[in-house]
Amino acid sequence: MNRNDLLRMVALGEDSRRQFKVDVTNADSLAADLVAFSNSNGGTLFIGVTDDGALKGLDPADVRRVNQLIGNAATQHTRSPISPTTQNIKVGSGRVVSRCPYRP
Repeated sequence: MNRNDLLRMVALGEDSRRQFKVDVTNADSLAADLVAFSNSNGGTLFIGVTDDGALKGLDPADVRRVNQLIGNAATQHTRSPISPTTQNIKVGSGRVVSRCPYRP
């Protein structure tokens, strides 16, 4: 996904296939979101995006923390573990972490 793809997807707004989070800190809550996507037809979680679709972005330390949290939530807070993929997309001076759960 490139920046134009990100802008196009965010412009569609949130629904059952796209969720926006400014930041994530709770592994259990994150795991619940990831499992919900994994148990449906897939979806994408955008971290660093406000509820109204503004691209706030994350600084490099937050990107590292969020990617680690995603990995931990997917393997240690789910039963059975899921296999996430992430992308870090540059927006302004920060990055948006895009998390796509396994798609059946």
